[in-house]
Amino acid sequence: MRPALALMLVLALAQCGSAGTGGSGPDAGTIGEDVFPIGVYFVRGQKPIFDEGSETDFRADPEQARADYAREFGDLAAGGFNVAVMSVDPIAFGDRYEEVLSVLLDEAQKNGVRLILPLGHVQSLLGELRDELSDADLYQAAAQDYLEYFKNSPAVLGYVVFDEPVPEGEPGPDGQVVKPEQLGQARAFIEAVHPGAYALSSWADVNHMAVLQAGMNSRVLFMDVYPLAEDKAVGDFSDAWPRGNPDDGSFAGGADQPTYYAYLDMSREALPGVPQWVIVQAFEPIPPEHPHYWRRPEPAELRHEVMAALAHGAKGIFYFLYQSESWVHGLRDASYRPTPLLEEAARANAKVQKMGPTLLKITRNDAFRPEVSSGEGFGYTDAEGGRYVFILNTDVLHAVDVTVTLPAAWSGASAAADVASDESFAIRSGSLTVNVAPGDARLLRLGE
Repeated sequence: MRPALALMLVLALAQCGSAGTGGSGPDAGTIGEDVFPIGVYFVRGQKPIFDEGSETDFRADPEQARADYAREFGDLAAGGFNVAVMSVDPIAFGDRYEEVLSVLLDEAQKNGVRLILPLGHVQSLLGELRDELSDADLYQAAAQDYLEYFKNSPAVLGYVVFDEPVPEGEPGPDGQVVKPEQLGQARAFIEAVHPGAYALSSWADVNHMAVLQAGMNSRVLFMDVYPLAEDKAVGDFSDAWPRGNPDDGSFAGGADQPTYYAYLDMSREALPGVPQWVIVQAFEPIPPEHPHYWRRPEPAELRHEVMAALAHGAKGIFYFLYQSESWVHGLRDASYRPTPLLEEAARANAKVQKMGPTLLKITRNDAFRPEVSSGEGFGYTDAEGGRYVFILNTDVLHAVDVTVTLPAAWSGASAAADVASDESFAIRSGSLTVNVAPGDARLLRLGE
């Protein structure tokens, strides 16, 4: 963003600084600690996506905005989502913009949907003006008023500082290369103005994660990985980023291309001890923007993306994308009709909600990794001495009976219970057999 635009934003937000909803700010001890984050990227255009004939700009009309947000946030809540990552700055226009912003926050809070808001103007400052002396002043001015307005709403969970940055010194597209320490400065500034809020930056290349984290010190690893391309068969997760990540050229073919499963582990190992929030592929590109590249996942593949991330240790799941827009179809089509992916996401979310409290308290421990006859198996423990095994069916087309052999240290366990379904299984001589649906997973709690 150029200085003139930054100044306009400052003036606009300064005028509506008293319009935020009341409250003492978000309870950061809920999402990510007591409530498992299940989020989705949420894009709004000039018009309501489900009313193509409307001439009303929802950002200028609070009545239209309330109808739109009530419907959309209500839909999200019904589908098991509790977080919406807004991909476009929610800055309203017109004489009643204060009311429109208040409506956004009010409807999100009513429906139990927490918002992660973009700091697009800050991203522009970091990307385009990072070497100018005015950078710090512009950032302070633009972001201060933005944060002062939104910090008073309990609907706001946090902010996205920068999308898929590339550290300075590495090749990357114009506007994406940043100094990692600037991400840290942005995080510290956000947390000082809005205590408890998450300051996030989504990262797409595992090779950059340690360097970016050294500069930013993010509370969570917010990462996207999209493994399904048009030239891949259903169920083929052999490439984390088929043909490389188009944004930075990483893993562009060859022997260094990791599988989806290996990439999840590589990311976790790059930032040990940092909770991993994984953004899964839930979209279909519209040619010609991405011809013969990504493809729409089959419903079982979408479930598998989610369950594989959880089995490997993810502490949050986010879907890209909810609505359709100019270059991509999301969980809803261009007429706002639900797609099979939305229906599958809702089913997966219902299961994640049941597992959520357990997922947040357990820690993967590869010293107790079980042997499995098919797919993948992982050992987990909690602070109270609880023992768990996570069984993942890597076949998205067929259900599989998986024989699980527990590690010797756990051979005394005599029973297991499915955390999501409460189904019980007997353990005999240190092993048990469970049926796992196509692409699905089971989290089992062991008992004596």
